[in-house]
Amino acid sequence: MKLNDCDVRSNPMFGSHDPSMMWDPITNMHYSYSTDVFMPQSGLNEKRGIPLRVSKDLVHFQYEGTVLSKGAIEEARDNKEYPKTFNFWAPYVEYVNGEYRMYYSATKMFGSDESKIWLAIADDPKGPFENRGVVMDSWNLKGNTPNAIDAHIIWEKGVPWLVYGSFFGGIYIKELDAKTGMPKSGNPKELGKCIARKPNNEKLDGPEGASVCYVKETGYFYLFLSYGWLGDTYDIRVGRSQVVTGPYVDEKGKDLVEESFGRKLAGSYQFEMEKKWEDKIAGDSLWRWGGFRGPGHGVPYFDPVTKKYFFVHHIRDGAKIYRTYDEKEERNSYQAHFMMIRRMFFQDGWPLLSPEPYKGEGNASVSLEEAEGEWEILSFEQEKNEQVHSKRVFLKKDDEILKKGILHRCYDFEQNRENLCVTGFYETGIAYWGKLVID
Repeated sequence: MKLNDCDVRSNPMFGSHDPSMMWDPITNMHYSYSTDVFMPQSGLNEKRGIPLRVSKDLVHFQYEGTVLSKGAIEEARDNKEYPKTFNFWAPYVEYVNGEYRMYYSATKMFGSDESKIWLAIADDPKGPFENRGVVMDSWNLKGNTPNAIDAHIIWEKGVPWLVYGSFFGGIYIKELDAKTGMPKSGNPKELGKCIARKPNNEKLDGPEGASVCYVKETGYFYLFLSYGWLGDTYDIRVGRSQVVTGPYVDEKGKDLVEESFGRKLAGSYQFEMEKKWEDKIAGDSLWRWGGFRGPGHGVPYFDPVTKKYFFVHHIRDGAKIYRTYDEKEERNSYQAHFMMIRRMFFQDGWPLLSPEPYKGEGNASVSLEEAEGEWEILSFEQEKNEQVHSKRVFLKKDDEILKKGILHRCYDFEQNRENLCVTGFYETGIAYWGKLVID
């Protein structure tokens, strides 16, 4: 079994990495842009140019090719005396003042902290996008400074803010000009303010892949980010603030700048299965079953049609056939990655993610009597980054897991059928997921 068994034409979610999501009020469609990925015989034939997937309902997507113009690609690849940038990373697109604005990253080389965030403009969400200029430039900066990648935009009282940074100096926020989308100061090397950086002397990789949203119902800005190794132990964490520029804190009030990694919402996991799917196709999506690895680099997303909140991120198939091992780094990497969209809920002012991918399920309520029975429960401990396995427990209708958690209907990916799910926080602050066992 090889990675090229997958094909983006039959499964458009395949190959999506660092996905973003935009609602276009002109075409009334959802547009997801992602990092350049080249995989032979996968249908992803373009080596660079920002791939696009389009959907009417956040369930069924179609791959549309790449959207950057040839001129924009050549300009952003040019590293002067250094080798040209191979591909572009982590785009974020929004519709503003009659134009589509794409923020995307070009780095000197993989692993470098010298990168640029470009702004490209188009009059159609499918492009072609033409460069307007560099919004953030981390070339030749000295000291513990952020890397200019992983752009995300948050608006606050008519002012756009660029959220960016990765791994090296932390996550930063920087004011932009509303009319042009370029730096307010006019200086692409201006850093802005640090809003997240890992605690001193901690070995965990990150943070990176940050995004911020404001939720009117709770009154908070939420900063989502990822820690861990991209190919295996990646996770999803969050902090919150009542001010867009922070400070962002965890559930204990600890600052995400050098005090806390953030509140963990998801990591690598595996629910139990009645059948072994190592050599079979899971559900209808061409997965080779082995659990899920490294959910991360996600964006919060509000769908104006369904009025639901979602979280869009990439995730990896944990099957052994997709695993490689780096002896030097002593770590696994799972090579098949996909886009996953989950419902996002809020409890006591904190976001929670659904245990299962979104398949268009409605808002029909679930009674506690209906939920009583045997459940598979797993939980994400803050300091652990290995894969979490579910455990079976019998829950009565008055059990705290059901009463305090958010019960909802879901698509059971592992069993390929409708089911009941729950997501919540224990008293200790640890997030848990569960789903009803159906015989």
